[in-house]
Amino acid sequence: MNARLARLALALYPLAYRRRYGEEMAALVEDQGASPRAVADLARGALSAHVRPEPAVAGALGRGERVRLGVSAVLLCWVLFAAAIFAFAKTTEEPAFRAAASAHAVLGGAHSTLQVLFVLASMAFLLGAAPLVVIALAQARKRPGVRRAALLAVGCVAVIVVATGAVVVVANHDPAPSEGARTALLAGWILVGVACAIGCALAARRGLFAAAIPAAALRLAAGCAAAVAVAMIGIAVATLVYLVGLVTSVTALASTPNGPLGNPDVRVSLLLVLMVMVATAVPAALGAKRAWRGAVAGGERSAG
Repeated sequence: MNARLARLALALYPLAYRRRYGEEMAALVEDQGASPRAVADLARGALSAHVRPEPAVAGALGRGERVRLGVSAVLLCWVLFAAAIFAFAKTTEEPAFRAAASAHAVLGGAHSTLQVLFVLASMAFLLGAAPLVVIALAQARKRPGVRRAALLAVGCVAVIVVATGAVVVVANHDPAPSEGARTALLAGWILVGVACAIGCALAARRGLFAAAIPAAALRLAAGCAAAVAVAMIGIAVATLVYLVGLVTSVTALASTPNGPLGNPDVRVSLLLVLMVMVATAVPAALGAKRAWRGAVAGGERSAG
């Protein structure tokens, strides 16, 4: 188990670090053993490598690779961020929240801003991703790495489709399942959905590195990634404004029990949503910055 955790911790390091020090670090772990302390040290080192990258190490990557890394980071963060937006929508879907948004300009403005930014971010995401998907699919036959990435993405989509169909069948079964069964079913479906979404994001990252992508497509993807990251920050700010407005203006509604089990209340639910948004928006912004700098400097056509 510790050896597996050690390999996972090594995989968390940035590509530049793994390319330069990966063999040495793997050999060190093999010689000294994968103790819990060693795994913890590796995890801390991976976090430090992402937060404070060494310029000399980062220079080991080509410009095109930096664009790919930045774009793929934004992609993965957007998947998790979208899940937080879904949680926000479910938390505030009751008529009482719509009435509060109509009665209080701050709530209504924050909610409308969030919706507009989400639509714009989704459009930017599709605009940047569509050419990459077309290019990757065109190369799937000739490039095994692209083919494996496509199969992984298709598999993830198939799993979520089957899971969704199963949920629909069970939900409409007569007699209807109990409240506890419905809660468990919903929780399971959410976990499967998030796992499949992350799987699709990882497949896209593999495909990005396996495919030969023209510089123009990389520049478009980098620009769209920057737009998505800016929208994510804006959505997080709008969520904060909404939460503060709800707590200060509609206290009774903010303390309403939330979720299928009535716990936690709306305030805590929205605070958790905001924490996820911030935790994903920050690395997305860093990834978009890396991608944009690489694209402006001039991208390579392929990863090599």
